[in-house]
Amino acid sequence: MQGLGNKKPFYPNFNTIRLVAASMVIFSHAFLISEKTSANEPFMRLLGEGKNLGKFGVYVFFITSGFLVTQSAQFGSVGGFLWRRALRIYPALVICTLLSVYVLGPFFSPLGIGGYLGWSYHVRTTVYSVLNPSYGMVLPRVQFYDPAISWLATFTNGSLWTINQEIFCYVVLAALMGIGLLRAPFMAIALAVGVTWELFFEHPWPDRKLITNFTFIAPYFFCGSLLWFVMEKWQPNIVLALISVTLGVLFLVFWPDYLYGPMLFAYPLVYIATSPIIRLPTLDRLGDVSYGTYLYGWPVEQVVNHALGQYSTWWTVFGISLPITLLLGWLSWHLLEKHALRLKRISFLQRQPVSP
Repeated sequence: MQGLGNKKPFYPNFNTIRLVAASMVIFSHAFLISEKTSANEPFMRLLGEGKNLGKFGVYVFFITSGFLVTQSAQFGSVGGFLWRRALRIYPALVICTLLSVYVLGPFFSPLGIGGYLGWSYHVRTTVYSVLNPSYGMVLPRVQFYDPAISWLATFTNGSLWTINQEIFCYVVLAALMGIGLLRAPFMAIALAVGVTWELFFEHPWPDRKLITNFTFIAPYFFCGSLLWFVMEKWQPNIVLALISVTLGVLFLVFWPDYLYGPMLFAYPLVYIATSPIIRLPTLDRLGDVSYGTYLYGWPVEQVVNHALGQYSTWWTVFGISLPITLLLGWLSWHLLEKHALRLKRISFLQRQPVSP
C-alpha cells in the first residue's frame, strides 16, 4: 500500500487484476460470438450452465469496483464523488457509443452507408445510448449478419448491460454518503439481503429486467464495499484467504446453482490486490486500460467474426480480437480517460474528507 494520512492509498495490483478480468470476458464472448452458444466454453463445460469465465470476470469487476469506489467515497463531498464517478464512466462510454453508431452503424446496416446516415434516428440513438448504456447493446438498423441465424446478429455491444448496474451502485453509495450511513454495518446488511434474496426468489421482478440484473450483480459490489471497511481495520490474512478459497471451491462443486457462491473468492481476491508482499506485473507504462478494453471487446469480436466468415472459430476470434481490443483500451486511456480524470480536482467540488 502506498499513501499516508488522509491521502487515498494506491494499490497497483488492481490494474492487473481488472485487465485480466476484461480478458476473461473477451475469452468467453469469443465462444458465444463465433459459435452462437457458450456451451463449449471450458468453464461452462466444467461447472455447468451459466458458469462461464466471462461471468467470473464480471464478478471480479464489481468486487474490485465496490472496494475502490467505497475507498474513493471517503474523500470529499457527495457531489465530488458523483463527479469523479461520472468522469470515470462517461467520457469513454460516449466515444465508444459514437464509434458504434457512426462507424459500425453505416458499415453494418442493411440500409447501406448512405441510407443509414440519411436515417434521422441515429442522433436519437446516440443520446439514448449515452443516457441508458443498455440501450446501446442493440442499435436500431445495425446487424452483423442475418438475424435468422442467431439473435446475436443484432447485438452491437453485449457488454453494456453491466454499465447501468455500476452506475446504480454509485447512486446507492452516494445516497448512503448523503445520509451518513456509508458504514460497515449497513454494507453488511445490504450484502446479507442481496445474497439471501435469491434463495427465496429465483427470478425477482421477471418483467423488469433492469431491476433483476441489479439484484443479481449488486451484491458483488456491496461485498467489495464491505471488504474495504474490513481491510481498513484489519490487515489481510493469508489463512482466511485460503479458507475462503477452499469454501468457494466446495460451493462450486456441491452447490453450483447458487449465484453467490463465487463471492467466497472475494476475500482472497482483495488479499492479492492489497497485499504489500504480492507484486503482480506492473502496468504503469500501459496505464489503466481495463475499462476501455471491456467496452470495446464485444464490438471488436463481432467485426472479427464477420470478417472471418466461415473460418471463424473461438480461438481465431479471441486471438485476433484481444490485441486489437487492448490497443483500443490503451488509446482510450491515454487519449481520453486519463485526461478526463484530471478534471476531478475542480476546486468547488472538493470538501473535507467524510467520516467512513
